[in-house]
Amino acid sequence: ESCHVCKVLVISDDKSVSSLKMVSLIKNQILKHLSRYTKNLSADKINLSTFKGEGELSSLELDEIVLTDLLELPSWLRLTSAWCNKVTFRIQWTKLKTVPIHLSLDEVHINVETCEELRSMSSHQSLASLGTATKYNFIHKVIDGMTICVNMVNVKFRSPAFTATVQILRIVVQSKTPDWKVVGDLRLTKLKEPKKGQILIFKELEWQTVRIEASSTKDRDLPPLRLLTNCTRCRITIKKRLSDCFVMGCRLALLLDDLPPLRLLTNCTRCRITI
Repeated sequence: ESCHVCKVLVISDDKSVSSLKMVSLIKNQILKHLSRYTKNLSADKINLSTFKGEGELSSLELDEIVLTDLLELPSWLRLTSAWCNKVTFRIQWTKLKTVPIHLSLDEVHINVETCEELRSMSSHQSLASLGTATKYNFIHKVIDGMTICVNMVNVKFRSPAFTATVQILRIVVQSKTPDWKVVGDLRLTKLKEPKKGQILIFKELEWQTVRIEASSTKDRDLPPLRLLTNCTRCRITIKKRLSDCFVMGCRLALLLDDLPPLRLLTNCTRCRITI
C-alpha cells in the first residue's frame, strides 16, 4: 500500500503543483489506502508539510479483524486491538534515490488472545495477495530503502491458562551494505543481477531491550516468570524477482554474541539464573 502513497510523494518536486494541492493529494492517498486497515483515520489527524518534507499521523487505531487475517495468525489466535499514538515521517524530495524515507512510531500497543472456538479461515487473505504484481521500479527501491524507528512495542497476550506481556524498546530497521556497514547512499545497499533477473536487499533490525513477563491465571500463588534481554541485532537478506517483485527467499541471521547473560528472574526465590 505504500506504493500508492509513494507515487504521489515522488512527484512532489514538480513546482507546477501548488503546496496546498500537493498536501490534499497526499492526504487523500493516505486516507484511501490506510482506511481499510484503520477504524478512525480522518484528514484532521494527518499533519503534513510538503516544503519541510515532514508529516504526522496521530491516534492511529488499526482494524484488528483485518490485521488478524493479513498477518496469517493461526485459527486459535486473534488480535483484539492494535493502535499507535503517533507516526511521523521525513522525506527529502530531491534525494529519494540516495537518502531513505524515515518513518518513526512512538508507541505501538497490541492485544492478542486465544479463541474459545477456532476462527473461520474462509475469508483469509495474506499480505502477499495485496495489490497486483508489477516490475521492480523506482518506487519499490524507495520503499525497500525506508528506515523505520519504533520507540516501544507492547504486546499483551491473554489465554485461559496464563497472561503474558512482551515489551520491546528502541527498534530500528535500516538498510546496510552487503558487508553490513552504514552508508549515505541507498544505491550501495542492494545488489542487482540483471542476467538472473534478481535483486538482493540488505536490512538490519536492532532492538535495545526485550522484556517478557508471564503470569498464571489458574494459580495466583505462582510467581510471574520474567525474561530480560539487552541489545540484539538481526541481519536480513531478501531476494526479489525483478519481473514481478516476488520474494524468492530470505536469509535471517540473529546476532547474540554481543549480548550479556540472559536474565531469568522470579520473585519467590529472588534468584537469578544466567544462560
